[in-house]
Amino acid sequence: MKNMKKKRNFLVLLCLFFIVTFLTGCGGNAMSNNLAIDETAAAMKNTSAQDSGGLYESKEESQYDMASVETGGENESIQQENSNRKLIKTVSMDAETEDFDGLMEKIENRVKELKGYIENSSIRGNARYDESRRSNLTIRIPSGELDNFVNEVSEISNIVRKSETVEDITLNYVDVESRKKALEIEQDRLFSLLEKAESVEDIIAVESRLSEVRYELQAYASRLLVYDNQVDYSTIHLNINEVTRLTPQEEPTVWDRIATGFVDNLLGALKLLENIIVAILVLIPYWGIFVLATVIAIVVCKAIYKIQKKKDIKKKNVAEKKTSSEDKVE
Repeated sequence: MKNMKKKRNFLVLLCLFFIVTFLTGCGGNAMSNNLAIDETAAAMKNTSAQDSGGLYESKEESQYDMASVETGGENESIQQENSNRKLIKTVSMDAETEDFDGLMEKIENRVKELKGYIENSSIRGNARYDESRRSNLTIRIPSGELDNFVNEVSEISNIVRKSETVEDITLNYVDVESRKKALEIEQDRLFSLLEKAESVEDIIAVESRLSEVRYELQAYASRLLVYDNQVDYSTIHLNINEVTRLTPQEEPTVWDRIATGFVDNLLGALKLLENIIVAILVLIPYWGIFVLATVIAIVVCKAIYKIQKKKDIKKKNVAEKKTSSEDKVE
């Protein structure tokens, strides 16, 4: 029995040895084959690189060029997207000028040359009475000429304040436009249904909905027209003030402020004296009437005084005579 067990154990161990040996050999062959394949691939790669004379470098350069082309395409698409945006631009400006009439004429002529128009205009003050004039203008200029117009106004006047706002209505515009297209499609379908309708109730229902669609289409079309006008023509709120001396653009020094204050006060005093002289000369007719009325009043007062004095003398004489007569009687 023991011999049988020993033989069986020996056979099992022998089988395990052959199995392990077989597996090890297969693994070694596989590893050697893989190494051979890797070496062959490396050799082929080196050979092809040498034969091609820098093929891989050219390939990398071509990939870089492709990336550059793709980046350029993206930039172009971004620029195109920005150009398609719906922007409403509004500029507010406060300007000073010493030549009010000349500046107004230049602005009006320039607006006409740029195919724009003045939407609103108002002028306060009167040069005849030496009043500083002020003008408020609402100007509509084609959007492409906005920067040029603003720069030209800055060159012919003294700008003391300027602000600009940009409103992006692209999403609103696209939304309104898509709604309008959807309604147009629905309108075409309603026309088709109206042609196929047979009963009076169907015709009335379709025409009722068709009227609602037409009303909404008109509303959306009007809104798009307003949007287009606001986008195509930028708005400029320009306030022009007539001044005797322009406001300096740079921050003045202490001596500049002293000199400016002195000159302003001196000009103010001269202006006051000028106004007094003008008032005196303007009021000459009234002064004549006043002097004439005063002379008449003095003459009348003197006449009244003389008459009253004569009456007093007469009363005094009568009283003296009466007293003297009474003395004689006694």
